[in-house]
Amino acid sequence: MAQKDTRQPIKFKTKKYMKPVKLKLFGINVLEFGSLPDGNPPQKQTKFLSPRYEPSNISTDADVLQITEAIRLAESGDTQELFRFYRDVLLSDDLIAGEFSTRKLAVLSQPLAILPEDKNNPDDVLLAKAMLRAKNDCENWNDGMKALMGSHAIWPVTVTERLYKPAGPSRPGEPQLNYTLRKFVPVNPQLLCFQWAYMMGGIGLGTASAIQSGNLAGPQSSSSTGNRSSHSAYTIDLEKWEPCLKLWPIDEAGRIIYDVTHACYLDPARHVVHRGHDLTEFRDNWGGPGRSLLYWWLFRQLGRSWFAKGMEHYGAPWPIGYANTTDPEAINLLQEAFKLSKSIGGLVVDENTRVELKEAMVSGMANGHETFHNICNSAISFRITGLKESKKPAGLNAGEGKFQENIREDVRVHDQMTLADTCKRQIAWPFRDLNNLKGDVKFIWGGLSDADAKTFADLLYTMRQAGYQLAEESIPTANERTGLCWERASNPPGAADMSPLKLP
Repeated sequence: MAQKDTRQPIKFKTKKYMKPVKLKLFGINVLEFGSLPDGNPPQKQTKFLSPRYEPSNISTDADVLQITEAIRLAESGDTQELFRFYRDVLLSDDLIAGEFSTRKLAVLSQPLAILPEDKNNPDDVLLAKAMLRAKNDCENWNDGMKALMGSHAIWPVTVTERLYKPAGPSRPGEPQLNYTLRKFVPVNPQLLCFQWAYMMGGIGLGTASAIQSGNLAGPQSSSSTGNRSSHSAYTIDLEKWEPCLKLWPIDEAGRIIYDVTHACYLDPARHVVHRGHDLTEFRDNWGGPGRSLLYWWLFRQLGRSWFAKGMEHYGAPWPIGYANTTDPEAINLLQEAFKLSKSIGGLVVDENTRVELKEAMVSGMANGHETFHNICNSAISFRITGLKESKKPAGLNAGEGKFQENIREDVRVHDQMTLADTCKRQIAWPFRDLNNLKGDVKFIWGGLSDADAKTFADLLYTMRQAGYQLAEESIPTANERTGLCWERASNPPGAADMSPLKLP
């Protein structure tokens, strides 16, 4: 006889936004933030590192040992020193900062188009209009995109807070919105905590699968406070959003409290997490793309110091004295004259003693330093932009060369694709759900370069001359490639009308 199923149905929590919780740690008030107390979407900044507690600059006297130690610490979860190097290098090195800015501007200097995923779907069209309004309402949209693109060439991951504000009345042709974007607030990389994953004792059994759980012990009975997990203090749930990344707790003065047990998970209702580089298969705390730049930066710094010391020692000519080596008094007189010359700026020697000034081969030393300096610069440029210094255009007629861009074209396209995907999934979709809308959109920055756009136009023209035309299903692809909105002409010209105009 079959037994009756006595299992109770699972009850899911429907509360979407968590309330902030104030904790007390070591006698200090520690702020743990969720969303606003009334349950509304995030409208105020939470995590803030006070400038008084920002780590000091460490790039001025850096050496190989310090960089190696920072990398080893980061590999074990402590990224504080490594991220200090990243910050100081970006602020102090003109080449890295310039190449990094070029990488960003190659995308953000292009016009942004927010298009419906399917132009024949009314929900997609309506969401595209609403998202365009949210972008225009945002106080610092471009700054937010710049902050996110920090992970394209330097940082392993970038995190920003996404804040909203009441939308107010709708505009003509737009849907009624509950909330619109207010601004983006970058999260200081010093607030990122990766030590949680390295201090875990197992895998949390909350939403983890049986394979992930294995034979580990079940969750311990403990009360849940705020956004802290009900599992053991040292377990991790791999099914959670960003399970290996947390934020350090801060006190009311904006100071980090380095207690990993009170580190909080990121909130998908608030945070935007972006990884724009191609090393995403490795853990963020291993350094990302910026790790390979540090040694080249250091070698270039040391090379300048070595060159300066070499010029100090060998840049000025030095005197060579000729005296009778069998006469000790003549030798002593010449030595005393050399010592005295540093004070009086001249030599007093016997008339039978001869002195000559010899100059070192400083030109060879300068050429060697220039070669070494260029090697370091090329390695840095190649890592950031995909092009070495020798491959970049220079001069007034640089546009006539084969490489017309300051970064490689495939690098620019990759940056556009990764940034567009993050904007779609972590900005557009939460905005859509928040305002009870439907549909989907896509973000497109610019399009082809001038040379590639001309090649694409010539291809369309040639195919049209041969009797072919762009199919309806290929128009979205043309939109993405060119960054423009295309549509079928009501009366497309015939093949004969497309022939070149012949002048008499």
